[in-house]
Amino acid sequence: MNMEYACLLFIGYEVFERMAFYGIQSNLVIYLTNKLHEGTVTASNNVSNWVGAVWMMPLAGAYIADAHLGRYKTFVIASCIYILV
Repeated sequence: MNMEYACLLFIGYEVFERMAFYGIQSNLVIYLTNKLHEGTVTASNNVSNWVGAVWMMPLAGAYIADAHLGRYKTFVIASCIYILV
């Protein structure tokens, strides 16, 4: 695999991941209130907790990649978990 292909793969992955994140974030409060019958405050709190977890997970991934697995194995494992969930 040459370097240009790997770079395009990472960029494409991030573009689709960001599209999924912002698509879910914009509709999650409505989904939680209408379909799961949560209160507005509880739904907003859950979305805030979810967004905070999403933004903090790169720190955990960086630690795992640097200390244990390496960046490519960490990327592949995290991508598989992301796709399965």
